[in-house]
Amino acid sequence: MTITDHTAMTLDLTITGMTCLDCSRRVSTALERVDGVRAAHADYRAGRGQVELAPGATPAPALTGALVTAVERAGYGAAPIMPDLDDGQDAGSSAAVAAASCCASTAASASPEAVALATRCSDTPSFAGEAPTRVVQVDASGRDAETSRSTPASDFDLLILGTGGAGVAAAIQAAGMGATVGIVESETLGGTCVNVGCIPSKMLMEAAAHVHAARRGFPGIAPCEPSVNWREVVRQKDALVEELREAKYADVLASYPGVARLIGHARLLPGADGVLRVRVGDAATGRDHTARKVIVATGASAALPSIPGLDAVDALDSTSAMALDALPASMIVLGGGPVGVELGQMFARFGVRVVLVQRRAQLLPGEDLEIAAVLREALEAEGIEIHTGTSATRVERDGTEVVVHITQGTLEGQLRAERVLVATGRRPNTRDLGLEDVGVTLSPTGYIQTDAMLRTAHADVYAAGDVTGGPGYVYVAAAGGRVAAENALKALHGVGAASDAPRELDLTAVPSVTFTAPQVASVGLTEAAARAAGHHVDVSVLDMAHVPRALVSYDRRGLVKLVSETGSGRILGVHAVAPNAGEFMGEATLAVRFGLTVRDLSGTLHPYLTWVESLKHAAQGGSMGVAKLSCCA
Repeated sequence: MTITDHTAMTLDLTITGMTCLDCSRRVSTALERVDGVRAAHADYRAGRGQVELAPGATPAPALTGALVTAVERAGYGAAPIMPDLDDGQDAGSSAAVAAASCCASTAASASPEAVALATRCSDTPSFAGEAPTRVVQVDASGRDAETSRSTPASDFDLLILGTGGAGVAAAIQAAGMGATVGIVESETLGGTCVNVGCIPSKMLMEAAAHVHAARRGFPGIAPCEPSVNWREVVRQKDALVEELREAKYADVLASYPGVARLIGHARLLPGADGVLRVRVGDAATGRDHTARKVIVATGASAALPSIPGLDAVDALDSTSAMALDALPASMIVLGGGPVGVELGQMFARFGVRVVLVQRRAQLLPGEDLEIAAVLREALEAEGIEIHTGTSATRVERDGTEVVVHITQGTLEGQLRAERVLVATGRRPNTRDLGLEDVGVTLSPTGYIQTDAMLRTAHADVYAAGDVTGGPGYVYVAAAGGRVAAENALKALHGVGAASDAPRELDLTAVPSVTFTAPQVASVGLTEAAARAAGHHVDVSVLDMAHVPRALVSYDRRGLVKLVSETGSGRILGVHAVAPNAGEFMGEATLAVRFGLTVRDLSGTLHPYLTWVESLKHAAQGGSMGVAKLSCCA
C-alpha cells in the first residue's frame, strides 16, 4: 500500500500545449531536472503538473520561476496554481498561508486545518489524488513491512497482478500518466524472464559456448579439454539473476513514488456495486483493496504433458533443469521447440549425452523448413541424437535409468537415460485468481481472452503478457503491458482528442530468436506462409559461406532467406540460421513493419565485416548475386 509522506511539499502548475503521453513525459522530465525537485508528473488531459520538492527545498519565487522556465524550454507553457481559499479561512491565518505557499503541508509547521485545506485546494493531475507517495512493501496480512503499523485501506487507479515484463511495464506506464498504482506479486519478484527464463538460460548457454570453443580450437590454436565446475557455473547464474532482479525490478519499481508493491496471492472478488475488489493474501489474514482498473499479468509456467508414468520419474522442466546440483551422464529431452533445442545443446556441450524427441515433423515448428533442417544438421554434428515425428507414449523407471517408450509411425521403441527433461509447452497462471467469478472469459486451455486493446470480457479488467496466450516473448509482454495500462487509464476519461482513443497492440512484425548455435531468427512470413496467403513472391537465399564475416570467423554454417513480394519488392519476411542471427532482426523487423523493399536494403550502407551485412547480400540476390561481386561491393 502507499503511505503519503506529509513532510514532502508539493507545487501544482497549469501546463499548456500538451497533447499526448509523450508531452506528459517531456514535461515531467523537464521539471525533474530542476534543482530542488524530488519527483514530478504531468497529465496532458488535465493540463496540469505537480512537483514534489526535495527535503529542505521551499517554494520560493526563484524555484517557481525555474520550474516555469524549464517547461517553456521544453516547448510548453506553465504557470503556478494558487489555491482558492474557501471554507471561511482567512488569508492571513497560518493555515491559509501554508496552503497558499505550496498546496501542501509539513507536519512540523502546519496545523491539521492547514493540511486539510492543502488537500482540498490541490488541483492535481486527473490520475493523482494525492501527492507522490512513498512505496512500502505490504505483507499478506496487509501490514506495513517497514513500520509494522496499521494503515487504512488503499484505493488504486490501477492494480496490477504480476511483476514480470508485462506487469512492470504497465506500472511504469501508469506511473508516467500520474496514476496511483498497486502491483501484486505472490511469489518471486520479476516473473519468468529474469528468474527462470531468458537470463539464466542464456547465461548457461554462454558458459557452454566457451566450453565448446575450447574443445573446438581455432586455426593455430590447439583445442583442449576445459575444466568445468558446474556448481560454480550455476552459482554465477544465480548471482546474476539476483543482481538483475534487484536492479531492474525492485529498484525500478521503488524509483516511482506512485507505485506500491503488495506481496501475497491476489484474487478478484465479485461485487454488486461495480467496484473492483482484489484480496491480497489468504482468506483469513488477507486484505481487500479497491481499484478503478485491474491488469492481470500473471504469466505462464512450464507444464508437464499427460504421458503415463511421467510424474513418477522426477522429470525435469526448464526451471529445475537449470538448478541441477550435478550434471547427469545422459538426458532425454522431450520437445523440439526453442526451449528444448536450446537446453539440449547447452547440456550436450557440457558433456551430457542428449537425445531429443520431437513429436512434430521438424524442429522449431513454425520456422521455415529449410532453416529448421540446417539447425538439425548443426545439432547432430555436435553429437545430439534427434528423433522427429516421434511421440512419447509411456515413461517408467528401471533402476537408475528413465525409460521413455516411443512410437514413430508404425515403429515402436524405447530410449534410456539418467534424466528426462520435458520442454513441450506452458500453461497460463490463471488458477485461483477469481477471474471467472467476475466475468473474465478464459479459453479452454485457461488463457485470458482479450480484444486487440487487451480488454477482457469485464469492462474494468485488462490482461497482458503470456497469460493471454500471445507470442511468448518478454518484449511482447512489455509492449502489451504498456498498451493495457494506457488503455485502462484512458478509459477512465471520455474520449476527446485522437490521442485519447484506445490503442491496439501491434503484432504485425514480431521478431523471434532461438539462441542455439547457430542461432535461428525470423520475422514476418515464411515462403510457405506467404504463398498460402496469396502473395506472389520472390525468394533470395544467401549461404553464409559468401559472408566475409563468416569467413574470418571460420564459421560458415547457415543461410539467410529473404521473402519479398513480386513486382513491388516489398519485404514480407526475413529468416536466418547463422551465428548471431538474432542481431539481424532489428533491421529486418523495421523492414517488414514499415514495408521497405529489397532495393531499400541493398541500397543501404552496411558496415563491412559484420554479420548483419548478410541482409544486404541477401537483398542483392543471395548467393547467386554475391558470387559475382567483390568482397565488399
